[in-house]
Amino acid sequence: MRNIECSTQQLLRKHLPFIVLPMVILKTKESSEEPSKFICAICFDEKPVSDRFKYSECNHIFCVPCLTKYAATQMHQNILKIICPNPNCSSELKPIHFQTSLPPKVIDRWETVRCESLIAESQKTYCPFKDCSVLLVDDGGEVVTSAECPSCHRLFCAQCRVPWHGMMTCQEYQKAKRSCKNERELDSKFFKLAEKESWQK
Repeated sequence: MRNIECSTQQLLRKHLPFIVLPMVILKTKESSEEPSKFICAICFDEKPVSDRFKYSECNHIFCVPCLTKYAATQMHQNILKIICPNPNCSSELKPIHFQTSLPPKVIDRWETVRCESLIAESQKTYCPFKDCSVLLVDDGGEVVTSAECPSCHRLFCAQCRVPWHGMMTCQEYQKAKRSCKNERELDSKFFKLAEKESWQK
Protein backbone atom coordinates (compact mmCIF):
# COMPACT_ATOMS: atom_id res chain seq x y z
CA MET A 1 0.00 0.00 0.00
CA ARG A 2 2.89 2.39 0.71
CA ASN A 3 4.18 2.02 -2.85
CA ILE A 4 0.80 3.09 -4.22
CA GLU A 5 0.78 6.17 -1.98
CA CYS A 6 4.28 7.11 -3.08
CA SER A 7 3.33 6.55 -6.67
CA THR A 8 0.28 8.80 -6.27
CA GLN A 9 2.41 11.49 -4.62
CA GLN A 10 4.93 11.27 -7.43
CA LEU A 11 2.18 11.64 -10.02
CA LEU A 12 0.73 14.63 -8.20
CA ARG A 13 4.17 16.26 -7.94
CA LYS A 14 4.85 15.71 -11.63
CA HIS A 15 1.51 16.80 -13.07
CA LEU A 16 0.16 19.23 -10.48
CA PRO A 17 3.22 20.94 -9.02
CA PHE A 18 1.44 23.90 -7.47
CA ILE A 19 -1.81 22.47 -6.17
CA VAL A 20 -2.12 23.51 -2.57
CA LEU A 21 -3.82 21.31 -0.04
CA PRO A 22 -4.47 22.25 3.59
CA MET A 23 -1.26 22.13 5.60
CA VAL A 24 -0.87 19.13 7.87
CA ILE A 25 1.40 19.24 10.91
CA LEU A 26 2.51 15.87 12.18
CA LYS A 27 2.32 15.61 15.95
CA THR A 28 5.07 14.06 18.00
CA LYS A 29 4.34 11.15 20.32
CA GLU A 30 3.25 13.39 23.15
CA SER A 31 0.63 15.92 22.13
CA SER A 32 1.90 18.59 24.52
CA GLU A 33 5.16 18.96 22.55
CA GLU A 34 5.57 21.29 19.59
CA PRO A 35 5.18 19.54 16.22
CA SER A 36 8.52 18.43 14.78
CA LYS A 37 7.38 17.90 11.20
CA PHE A 38 4.78 19.10 8.75
CA ILE A 39 3.51 18.14 5.29
CA CYS A 40 4.24 20.79 2.68
CA ALA A 41 1.03 21.78 0.91
CA ILE A 42 2.88 22.10 -2.40
CA CYS A 43 5.09 19.00 -2.62
CA PHE A 44 3.21 16.81 -0.09
CA ASP A 45 6.51 15.74 1.48
CA GLU A 46 7.04 15.40 5.19
CA LYS A 47 9.48 18.13 6.22
CA PRO A 48 11.15 19.19 9.46
CA VAL A 49 9.56 22.27 11.02
CA SER A 50 12.93 24.02 10.64
CA ASP A 51 12.38 23.91 6.85
CA ARG A 52 9.06 25.70 6.88
CA PHE A 53 8.23 29.14 5.55
CA LYS A 54 5.41 30.77 7.48
CA TYR A 55 4.19 33.96 5.87
CA SER A 56 3.25 36.44 8.58
CA GLU A 57 0.49 38.18 6.60
CA CYS A 58 -1.60 35.07 6.02
CA ASN A 59 -0.05 32.38 8.26
CA HIS A 60 0.12 29.81 5.45
CA ILE A 61 3.04 27.42 5.78
CA PHE A 62 5.10 25.82 2.99
CA CYS A 63 8.56 24.34 2.75
CA VAL A 64 11.26 26.82 1.78
CA PRO A 65 12.41 24.97 -1.40
CA CYS A 66 8.85 24.76 -2.78
CA LEU A 67 8.00 28.38 -2.07
CA THR A 68 11.33 29.48 -3.53
CA LYS A 69 10.66 27.47 -6.70
CA TYR A 70 7.13 28.90 -6.87
CA ALA A 71 8.40 32.50 -6.62
CA ALA A 72 11.15 31.88 -9.20
CA THR A 73 8.61 30.32 -11.61
CA GLN A 74 6.26 33.28 -11.22
CA MET A 75 9.15 35.67 -11.93
CA HIS A 76 10.20 33.64 -14.97
CA GLN A 77 6.63 34.02 -16.29
CA ASN A 78 6.85 37.81 -15.73
CA ILE A 79 4.07 37.82 -13.15
CA LEU A 80 4.44 41.14 -11.34
CA LYS A 81 2.36 40.44 -8.27
CA ILE A 82 3.25 37.11 -6.68
CA ILE A 83 0.43 35.83 -4.51
CA CYS A 84 0.56 33.19 -1.75
CA PRO A 85 0.17 29.79 -3.47
CA ASN A 86 -2.84 28.91 -1.33
CA PRO A 87 -5.80 29.23 -3.76
CA ASN A 88 -7.99 30.84 -1.09
CA CYS A 89 -5.44 33.53 -0.25
CA SER A 90 -4.68 36.87 -1.88
CA SER A 91 -1.69 37.93 0.23
CA GLU A 92 1.17 39.28 -1.85
CA LEU A 93 4.63 37.81 -1.36
CA LYS A 94 7.47 40.33 -1.40
CA PRO A 95 11.15 40.02 -2.41
CA ILE A 96 12.38 40.75 1.11
CA HIS A 97 10.91 37.44 2.30
CA PHE A 98 13.18 35.54 -0.11
CA GLN A 99 16.50 37.35 0.44
CA THR A 100 18.19 34.21 1.78
CA SER A 101 16.54 31.62 -0.48
CA LEU A 102 16.44 33.15 -3.99
CA PRO A 103 19.58 34.02 -5.98
CA PRO A 104 20.42 37.76 -5.80
CA LYS A 105 19.89 38.06 -9.58
CA VAL A 106 16.25 36.90 -9.23
CA ILE A 107 15.65 39.21 -6.24
CA ASP A 108 17.09 42.18 -8.18
CA ARG A 109 14.89 41.43 -11.19
CA TRP A 110 11.81 41.03 -8.97
CA GLU A 111 12.45 44.36 -7.23
CA THR A 112 13.15 46.09 -10.56
CA VAL A 113 9.93 44.77 -12.12
CA ARG A 114 7.92 45.86 -9.05
CA CYS A 115 9.41 49.37 -9.23
CA GLU A 116 8.85 49.64 -12.99
CA SER A 117 5.21 48.67 -12.55
CA LEU A 118 4.69 51.85 -10.50
CA ILE A 119 5.71 54.09 -13.42
CA ALA A 120 3.06 55.12 -15.95
CA GLU A 121 3.63 53.66 -19.44
CA SER A 122 3.57 57.16 -20.95
CA GLN A 123 6.59 58.11 -18.82
CA LYS A 124 8.70 55.07 -19.70
CA THR A 125 11.49 55.31 -22.26
CA TYR A 126 14.19 52.72 -22.78
CA CYS A 127 17.72 53.26 -24.00
CA PRO A 128 17.57 52.36 -27.73
CA PHE A 129 20.87 50.44 -27.67
CA LYS A 130 20.07 46.72 -27.52
CA ASP A 131 23.04 45.92 -25.30
CA CYS A 132 21.74 48.43 -22.70
CA SER A 133 17.93 48.94 -22.82
CA VAL A 134 17.88 50.55 -19.36
CA LEU A 135 14.59 52.15 -18.27
CA LEU A 136 14.55 55.95 -18.31
CA VAL A 137 11.71 58.01 -16.88
CA ASP A 138 10.35 61.06 -18.69
CA ASP A 139 9.33 63.45 -15.93
CA GLY A 140 7.17 65.44 -18.36
CA GLY A 141 9.23 68.62 -17.92
CA GLU A 142 11.02 70.23 -20.85
CA VAL A 143 11.13 68.61 -24.29
CA VAL A 144 14.44 66.82 -24.67
CA THR A 145 15.90 65.60 -27.94
CA SER A 146 19.58 64.83 -27.34
CA ALA A 147 19.98 62.73 -24.21
CA GLU A 148 22.77 60.65 -22.70
CA CYS A 149 21.92 57.27 -21.24
CA PRO A 150 23.08 57.28 -17.60
CA SER A 151 23.96 53.60 -17.87
CA CYS A 152 25.89 53.19 -21.15
CA HIS A 153 26.71 56.93 -21.64
CA ARG A 154 25.77 56.93 -25.34
CA LEU A 155 23.72 59.68 -26.96
CA PHE A 156 20.21 59.05 -28.25
CA CYS A 157 17.21 61.05 -29.41
CA ALA A 158 14.56 61.02 -26.69
CA GLN A 159 11.86 62.10 -29.16
CA CYS A 160 12.57 59.53 -31.89
CA ARG A 161 13.76 56.92 -29.36
CA VAL A 162 16.72 55.95 -31.54
CA PRO A 163 20.51 56.40 -31.33
CA TRP A 164 21.44 60.06 -31.85
CA HIS A 165 20.83 61.09 -35.46
CA GLY A 166 23.56 63.74 -35.61
CA MET A 167 22.89 67.03 -37.32
CA MET A 168 19.44 66.02 -38.61
CA THR A 169 16.35 67.40 -36.95
CA CYS A 170 13.76 64.89 -35.78
CA GLN A 171 11.57 65.75 -38.78
CA GLU A 172 14.48 65.21 -41.20
CA TYR A 173 15.32 61.92 -39.54
CA GLN A 174 11.71 60.66 -39.75
CA LYS A 175 11.52 61.67 -43.42
CA ALA A 176 14.83 59.91 -44.18
CA LYS A 177 13.62 56.84 -42.31
CA ARG A 178 10.41 56.69 -44.40
CA SER A 179 12.41 57.26 -47.58
CA CYS A 180 14.84 54.49 -46.65
CA LYS A 181 11.92 52.15 -45.97
CA ASN A 182 10.42 53.04 -49.36
CA GLU A 183 13.80 52.42 -51.04
CA ARG A 184 14.01 48.98 -49.43
CA GLU A 185 10.48 48.21 -50.63
CA LEU A 186 11.39 49.36 -54.17
CA ASP A 187 14.59 47.26 -54.12
CA SER A 188 12.61 44.26 -52.93
CA LYS A 189 10.00 44.71 -55.69
CA PHE A 190 12.77 45.19 -58.29
CA PHE A 191 14.54 41.95 -57.28
CA LYS A 192 11.24 40.03 -57.34
CA LEU A 193 10.49 41.38 -60.83
CA ALA A 194 14.04 40.52 -62.00
CA GLU A 195 13.62 36.98 -60.68
CA LYS A 196 10.16 36.62 -62.26
CA GLU A 197 11.42 37.87 -65.64
CA SER A 198 14.65 35.82 -65.35
CA TRP A 199 16.83 38.90 -65.79
CA GLN A 200 20.55 38.39 -65.39
CA LYS A 201 23.40 40.74 -64.55
